[in-house]
Amino acid sequence: MSETNESTVDNGGDNGDAEVVRRDEFDIDGVLELDITLGSGRVAVNLVDKPGARVELRHDPHDANPFAQSLSSLMTWIGGQFGGAEQQEASPADAVRQSRIDLTGTRLVVRTPTSLALRGVPISVTIEAPAGSHINVRAGSANVTTSGEAGRLDLSTATGDVTTASATGVATVRTGSGTIRLGEMTRGLRARSGSGDVDVAAVGGTTSVGTGTGGIWFGAVDGDVMVRTGSGDVTIASARAGQIDMTTGSGRIRVGVKAGTRAEVDLSSGAGTARSELDLSDTPPTEEPGLRVRGRTGSGSAVITRAS
Repeated sequence: MSETNESTVDNGGDNGDAEVVRRDEFDIDGVLELDITLGSGRVAVNLVDKPGARVELRHDPHDANPFAQSLSSLMTWIGGQFGGAEQQEASPADAVRQSRIDLTGTRLVVRTPTSLALRGVPISVTIEAPAGSHINVRAGSANVTTSGEAGRLDLSTATGDVTTASATGVATVRTGSGTIRLGEMTRGLRARSGSGDVDVAAVGGTTSVGTGTGGIWFGAVDGDVMVRTGSGDVTIASARAGQIDMTTGSGRIRVGVKAGTRAEVDLSSGAGTARSELDLSDTPPTEEPGLRVRGRTGSGSAVITRAS
């Protein structure tokens, strides 16, 4: 395994405070473990079919968090008044320069500053790494986007949207307030959103998805799935195999069953209607069904139909 590093800082000429851009390149073979932590801003990870890694950091004023910026200004003022350690200005240039970027073995770490004066400065983190790399993100207030095929995913942001293309390993995605949009998750998924929708193109393996007030949508299901939402709708466009368990307090349930699939269905609604657009039989099948569907809604409708 070869490893070299090239680092450059663009100070932006006469306007360095607003234009500082930091770029690091690592010449290394094989997939990487990407470990990214930031207070606010945005994260974009592009996984491509070529070796090496490239990291770019810059100030991102468009993703400024007003509360975090106010806190930074307050701590700077307090430091100036009382001579505390936090006397530095909340400078975007300093936030970029003081961020940590390093590679140890196959683990690439990116950390933005944690000091109270700088943690609220929004930073845009852009990384290009080999396809199949594993991604770990921890963010306070940031949108997180990944493109290309990842290995394992562990993405968490307190506020912000999360968008990914695909993962061949187990995926864990959490946001306190934001939308989750995922591509194909082949080895299982655990996703949580406090107040946002969750959309998943396809899942295999064991999957658990929950949201407080958002809707949940799956394109294709080929594995065990448990779904919980307080007031959102639950939709599965095409279910082929597995055990599917859905509960919503006041939303609607709609499940499409792929043609040729033998399914066992148990749907109920407390104050709405539960019905099937497929032919059903009360006689137990001679063979075990490949698909079991259970759905509960407090006041919405529940429908099982044929996948389009």
